Amino acid sequence: MTTRPYLKMIQHSVTTLGITFEEVTPNFVYRATDGMKSFVMVDAEIGLNNSASTIIAMSKSLTYDVLHKVNIPAVEHIYLAHPDARFNHSNPYELAERSFYKFNKQVVMKQDNGAQGNHVYKINEITDLHEKLDTLFSLKLNGAIGPYYEAEIEYRIVTFNHQARVFLGKKRVHSWKHNLINGAVAIEVSDQAKRAALAALASRTSKAMGLDFCSVDILETGQGLMVIEVNHKVMLDEYCKQNPSEVPALSDLYREVILQRFEKL
Repeated sequence: MTTRPYLKMIQHSVTTLGITFEEVTPNFVYRATDGMKSFVMVDAEIGLNNSASTIIAMSKSLTYDVLHKVNIPAVEHIYLAHPDARFNHSNPYELAERSFYKFNKQVVMKQDNGAQGNHVYKINEITDLHEKLDTLFSLKLNGAIGPYYEAEIEYRIVTFNHQARVFLGKKRVHSWKHNLINGAVAIEVSDQAKRAALAALASRTSKAMGLDFCSVDILETGQGLMVIEVNHKVMLDEYCKQNPSEVPALSDLYREVILQRFEKL
């Protein structure tokens, strides 16, 4: 068994059913076994999602492309390829500048496949735009740029088989970002009309992405609810720390997810 609290919660969700977990790489890779069936899980990734959908979800710009194509409201993310990228046929600095003015000099630039708010910059000066793009490229990262939307709360909706199962509000406190790990506070989403709207948008999004188990991040903007990001790996460890009373329900959800994973073998 792992010593990491979140992974321990996942593994304990099915131990009463006789499912065991053999450590492969300490606190990271495990083999889950149920009788003659087994699968390998890495971190909190159970493995329900197909590889193509996973790869798309890891890219902010590809996720936007997929959602935009089927008319799902989403925050635009324009891909900024590293100058040395094999298939780069455009000048990323020129593209970034055009996007900067297109979005009225209020943009967010980020690592295209980033997570947890790392390498995410709010920019309103052209000189800063170039500096931050230099920073990303110096780290051998591809970028993405999109409009900045003022939003006090970001919602994270966990879907399983395209049904909304967890509703989480993330209220920013000391930063413009909504990452719990960086100081945002988890809040309850109690308004039933809001929950219905969030559930519908998250369901449409998971179907369009082809993800059986994922979390959908949604902003409430002046233009309505908009998807900002889709996470192929459901990671709610900070949420559990702030809301320990929600752990039993989340454990029940993971039990369903793991059992479905075994059913697919």
